[in-house]
Amino acid sequence: MALDDWDDVRLFLSLLEARSLTAGAKALGVDVSTASRRLARLEERLEVPLFHRTREGLAPTKAATRLLPAAQAMAQAAQTFTGEAGGLEREVEGVVSLSLPPGIGEAFIAPALPALSARYPRLRFEVDASTRLRDVGRREVDLALRTIRPTAGPLKVQRLTRAKWLPMAAPAVAARLGKVTDWASLRWVGWGFELAHLPVAAWLSARVKAALLLRTNAFGLQVAAVREGLGVALVPEPYAAVYGFDVLRVSRRLASDVAALPTDELWLVAHEGLREVPHVAATWDFLVASFR
Repeated sequence: MALDDWDDVRLFLSLLEARSLTAGAKALGVDVSTASRRLARLEERLEVPLFHRTREGLAPTKAATRLLPAAQAMAQAAQTFTGEAGGLEREVEGVVSLSLPPGIGEAFIAPALPALSARYPRLRFEVDASTRLRDVGRREVDLALRTIRPTAGPLKVQRLTRAKWLPMAAPAVAARLGKVTDWASLRWVGWGFELAHLPVAAWLSARVKAALLLRTNAFGLQVAAVREGLGVALVPEPYAAVYGFDVLRVSRRLASDVAALPTDELWLVAHEGLREVPHVAATWDFLVASFR
């Protein structure tokens, strides 16, 4: 039997319950002759009688009793299918979860959320802005921003931007320093030892042997300290406009050091099974447009 015979299975179940052609046909909204014709067709295809026709109505045969569990399983599967279809997301609504590096949330995501929320008022947000890498492939999070492109797993990946790290300070500090001729003469804000493996942290430790004025793994704290005039730090270029930092002017001798500073890429990542889900797709498209 082909899958398109589900209507005949429904008839079979209805007749089993009603034990009458008239009552079974009525329950399905068809006339008695149609029900009788479909029952005969079903029995012909199965090559076995399903009911004995008696004066009292329909009596199931041994074949009908044996087929009953399978027919009930089909009915349950159809009900489950209908329920799942009814629960599919058709509008942009619900919670979208994001995982992103510290600093990016405050500087770029938070300022973008009001416009995204205004466009999709039924959208809600959960943001994990930390160094913890949530597993997109295992659907621990809907979307992630990564500075290293993922290469494994069922993922959709798109590059949002590239940003070079540069030495920056608050405008008053940068003006007071003038043209920098020696990295070691600066009051540096940098990373704690746990993040010494980062390329930008390695760049700093290779050129500044003295103790840093402030060490912290919290990038937001670094930015806040620089804004308050505590010292200078290495910051991705887009942050200059966000926080009003000035890029330090350096002597010709230090220009090659600046050229050697790393450039980070920012990648948007989603599980390929979630990429087209409305609330994920809408957030994805909005972030791509915003970073452009």
